[in-house]
Amino acid sequence: MRFLNDELIIDRDNGVPMMQLIGAGLPRCATSSIQTAFESQYIGLTPCMHFAHVAPHPGRSDILLAAMREHDKTRRHKLLHQLFDGFEATTDFPGSLFVDDLMDMYPDAKIVLNKRPGGGSKWEQSIKVLEYAGNPLYYAVCFLWKTDRNIYTIWDLFLKRSKATLGLTDDELLTAKHYDAHNAWVHVQAAKRGLEVFEFEPRDGWEPLCAILSKETPKDEPFPHRNDASEIRMIVRILYARGLISWLVLGGVIYGAAKFLVK
Repeated sequence: MRFLNDELIIDRDNGVPMMQLIGAGLPRCATSSIQTAFESQYIGLTPCMHFAHVAPHPGRSDILLAAMREHDKTRRHKLLHQLFDGFEATTDFPGSLFVDDLMDMYPDAKIVLNKRPGGGSKWEQSIKVLEYAGNPLYYAVCFLWKTDRNIYTIWDLFLKRSKATLGLTDDELLTAKHYDAHNAWVHVQAAKRGLEVFEFEPRDGWEPLCAILSKETPKDEPFPHRNDASEIRMIVRILYARGLISWLVLGGVIYGAAKFLVK
């Protein structure tokens, strides 16, 4: 299941394909649907980086945390290359947080700003499904799993970096103001580098993405639609259950050991 298990292995010994397309939109902006489209036979940019390729891997999330904390651009790029090299496209987080870095690292990549249908107000409602990651109860219940400890810290750093980069107040984080500020920032960063930004919504269908990449537009093939909000809610329930079971097992082991020692 996505976010809980990921079997993708990047073989960097056989050559590393360069990033060709950067999906610059925030999480909850149809990123899973767009990932499916990028990796489809019609566009063929595979693999495509998505947080689902980071969350289950403590090693990758360790690298991500180091990059989020690194202020030196050269050292940060070195870390980000460890995450993104080997992927032909990216969408969702962490790519959305490092759009400016990725523009410098992969200057020939096309920039697609995937937007939330309905704009900032709809994004503000949708992003709430991810707020579990910053809940202290989640951290406490799932503490025994490094993946969950890392996700909790990643969420905290995501908010701090967003606040600093986009000039937001605490009250503006995860609101329509956050959404609008991020999209404006993407355009500013692209303009600084002389790059074009292609804005996209899922309702636009295959044609604009295929045109950007000089691909033939598929006929009679609906654009992918993955509404992963319900999937995320189920995953959160699994994470809590897994965390509670882990504490029960640990408690049982400690109890058994103590009972054995006092015999």
